[in-house]
Amino acid sequence: MRLYFSDTDLQCRIAAGDAGCESTERAVVTELPVRHRGARTTSGLRLVEREANRDGRHMRLLQFCNVGNVCGGTAACAWTITRALPHWTHVVLFPRRPTEETANAFAHCRVSLFDSASIAELPARWQPDILLLHNTHPGRVPPCEDVFTVQYVHSAGSRTLADVTVVCSHWLAGQVETEQGRPPVLWQPVPIPPTCSGRSRSDGRRLRVGRLCTPTPVKWPECLVSFYAELAATRPEIDWEFVGCPDAMKSAMTEAVGGRVRFWPAGWTARSLLHTWDAVLYHHPTLTESFGRVVAESMRCGCIPIVDRRGGFCEQIEPETGFLCDRPQEFADALDRLRDRAAREEMKAAARQCAEERFSLRAFAQRWGKLLRESLGSSRRTAVER
Repeated sequence: MRLYFSDTDLQCRIAAGDAGCESTERAVVTELPVRHRGARTTSGLRLVEREANRDGRHMRLLQFCNVGNVCGGTAACAWTITRALPHWTHVVLFPRRPTEETANAFAHCRVSLFDSASIAELPARWQPDILLLHNTHPGRVPPCEDVFTVQYVHSAGSRTLADVTVVCSHWLAGQVETEQGRPPVLWQPVPIPPTCSGRSRSDGRRLRVGRLCTPTPVKWPECLVSFYAELAATRPEIDWEFVGCPDAMKSAMTEAVGGRVRFWPAGWTARSLLHTWDAVLYHHPTLTESFGRVVAESMRCGCIPIVDRRGGFCEQIEPETGFLCDRPQEFADALDRLRDRAAREEMKAAARQCAEERFSLRAFAQRWGKLLRESLGSSRRTAVER
């Protein structure tokens, strides 16, 4: 059975993070070679035209997310995809019960638990047009032969066989292998976080610089104490804020920055603080990020990123939108450059524009549609080897 997929579902007008789509205009419609309640078609992709209208059947996207905490990048990506495609019907599966905060965030769509033993029942129960796996190992979800599958890879490792495999950054594309070579890149969609009520940026005379990470020891190595101590020692005009700092480090971090610090708990709403920071500074001596979600969020807020010159950061930041640093002294130099208020405001505006073009919900919807048009004509499945 062939399904018709309208580009009007993708060319959405996104304003203030989320808005409806234009669905009454004449549109190009893609005939997808997907299996749905019947035998899978294997013919090539074909474009046809028809009038799109609000009564048309919505595509059903079934996402599998192996992380049940929306504060993490994978679940946040799955959540944003549901917002980037508002005219799709969304179902999100988790291997275990998600946190209460995550369940509340996904309240606008269907959420359920999934057991890999029930993979054969998946098509009949959920009737998906496309199954989107997030960074999914074959031991977690085996291949589903009855549904056209997209594997969205966020880090290197063995991944379930899929009809289409995409990665979240060009850097990651060079780290993984598929039978068809380098996989295509699909940057994650990143919304503009809600504004922080009753709180604004610094008055221009002082700088507010933050760090936002999940509260795990691997994200907060002990060497950060001396790193921030060196930065803060000769920059008394900077107020520091840390989101997700482990309790065991707070005393040392407070002393390192001369007491000019405020700690915030990690949480889905913590990203609102980015609207109130002049810069977000992230350094980690050993951990390389394949895609910096916080970097993209900060740019969307006009908060200048100052980060390591490694991994996916390098394709997210241009010289006029932020700073890529190789050595501790380069982080210090970046902070000193932000003392110039005019230069700072110019960089904030450039960061917003760049992030809108690359990481907005509209940009993702357009790239998602392009991916479907270019990739879904092939029925050959690909697996990530490493």
